[in-house]
Amino acid sequence: MKSIYLARRLARMAWAKKAEDIVLLDVRGLSDVSDFLVICTGSVGLHVRAITDFVVDQARELGERVYITEKDSDEWMIADFVTVAFHCFQPAKREYYDLERLWRDGIRMPVDEETGTAMSLKDAQDQAEARRKTADAPGKKRSAQG
Repeated sequence: MKSIYLARRLARMAWAKKAEDIVLLDVRGLSDVSDFLVICTGSVGLHVRAITDFVVDQARELGERVYITEKDSDEWMIADFVTVAFHCFQPAKREYYDLERLWRDGIRMPVDEETGTAMSLKDAQDQAEARRKTADAPGKKRSAQG
């Protein structure tokens, strides 16, 4: 399965288990490890574990291989599908590690909380380009924080 389709499918699976604030990040060209990141939040440790276990089980049923699953902590769980890395956090850990900021040059595709559908890559690219143009406009000061 192409990485974009796998990422969208994993996001939808997480949504089905009531994951919150689901985001896909296109990190192609930025990461040597993955093409996409799927990042989501579970309300408590048991929820994080349930989301991750469900996503891994469902993906395996579709024939996808999971090469690494980090299960030492229920504060942050990772499932590595090679081209897509799935991260599920408890809120405090997500805020602390802030992967979206770390990968801020990636193209962000938020997932609609009503439908579980990720923004299209084309729309996300258009939004990213518009933000870049606004930030680079004459007279605009860029913040030191990025």
